Amino acid sequence: MGRYQHTVDSKGRMFIPAKIRDDLGKRVYITQSLDAECLSGYTPEQFGFIKEQLSQLSSTDPVVRTLKREILGEAILCDMDAQGRVSISEELWKDIGVANNDDVYVIYLYDKFEIWSKTAYDLEREAAGSKLSEDLSKYDIKGI
Repeated sequence: MGRYQHTVDSKGRMFIPAKIRDDLGKRVYITQSLDAECLSGYTPEQFGFIKEQLSQLSSTDPVVRTLKREILGEAILCDMDAQGRVSISEELWKDIGVANNDDVYVIYLYDKFEIWSKTAYDLEREAAGSKLSEDLSKYDIKGI
């Protein structure tokens, strides 16, 4: 797990840290996240699991159609190059407010990773700081 800072190069590529490559492999799906300012990266197996679950939901529900469109319809399969970089579409970068030569954070969450613009993540962390003091007992997470 961890947070890594990288810069998007002039071709829209970014470096995936070695720890993530070692754990998740050299092929990943990158798509929209449930958070507006973020992209999510998944192994093909994890993305297949998500796709299977979404396919079970009724497309007559407009929320489900939107979710499918945003998660499945925007997904790209990325193969990492020899340097561990992935090429992400200009549209996905634009969706999270990132341009070439901008700094991004890669947040490794064990079974997936997130890509945030540095600016958006710094603001998110500032806002979340007060949430960490909330009562989290309903989650029953031991050891924290």
